[in-house]
Amino acid sequence: MEEKLTEQGAISNLRQRSLLFWLDMCQNKPNVIVKLYENTVVQGKFNSVDTSENKFRFDKWESPVGIYDHVVIRGTDIKTLEFDYRLSGNAK
Repeated sequence: MEEKLTEQGAISNLRQRSLLFWLDMCQNKPNVIVKLYENTVVQGKFNSVDTSENKFRFDKWESPVGIYDHVVIRGTDIKTLEFDYRLSGNAK
């Protein structure tokens, strides 16, 4: 029973840390380089993520086919996100 409580506590802690990270990202809106499948590299400004962390919104999206003011990209299409992250006072 104690092991199950420890596992639940760890899962809860990880979820809280994940939520605080995404909240901080949404508030800071850093510039990102996004690597997609098919070796496509694009860049833009991170805007937001949905609650299930499956869809990401970017602004000023610069891609090989043009520049877009706003885009929504499926998380399954993203291989990596690269960005400079500075921990703000909101995250712990």
